[in-house]
Amino acid sequence: MSAADRLSELVRCRTVSAPGERDEAEFARFRETFRRLYPRLHNELKLTVFPVGSLLFRWPGRTADDPVVLMAHYDVVPTTPEQWDRDPFSGEVEDGRVHGRGTLDDKGALVCVADAVETLLAEGFTPEHDVWLSFGADEEVEGHECREVVSHLDGLGVRPWLVSDEGGAVVDDALPGLSGFSAMVATVEKGVNNVELLARGGGGHASTRRRTARPCGWRGRSCGSRRIRNRRSCPSRSSA
Repeated sequence: MSAADRLSELVRCRTVSAPGERDEAEFARFRETFRRLYPRLHNELKLTVFPVGSLLFRWPGRTADDPVVLMAHYDVVPTTPEQWDRDPFSGEVEDGRVHGRGTLDDKGALVCVADAVETLLAEGFTPEHDVWLSFGADEEVEGHECREVVSHLDGLGVRPWLVSDEGGAVVDDALPGLSGFSAMVATVEKGVNNVELLARGGGGHASTRRRTARPCGWRGRSCGSRRIRNRRSCPSRSSA
């Protein structure tokens, strides 16, 4: 079975994650399918399953120092079927491509990681450092369970040397001057930050005088308490 075939099966699991829309039976079906498709990963690595369904695997290396964390998530956003030219959960493989919700965000990345680990395990490979596989189940609804995963790793004294999460896709002719396929590597991650701003004082804009201001005094009339002789020097005339 190819990686595309495995991804196709996993896409058929409708692991939609949205406020008021979550079928736990589909998430359980995904985990069961995932175990069947990647038996070595489940049998040879230590697995911790978190309450919402996030999966954390530990692949022991020659040393526990400077471990690596590889991340992905298997929940997806809802679909609007009429906007698709096929069933978004069909996982149809056509012309070398897998079609369906989650192929890019983010079951495709999960399969890439799992396939690589499964293959290396079959070859008897042991990594130089510990490798942790963290697969989230609620990323599309702010990923709150990730905090529990981080706390779990922190409690074990794990201090990652590298954390790799989902990034950009492999795209074709995406940038000017760059032809062919390229992998868009994301080096930052957006987050949520609440900021409260408080401003004191009179607001306004140079194009609109405050009601308490006196008429502009160029040509000899008063502007404030000064006499204005030159229009260009009028303090009320500032650029917008």
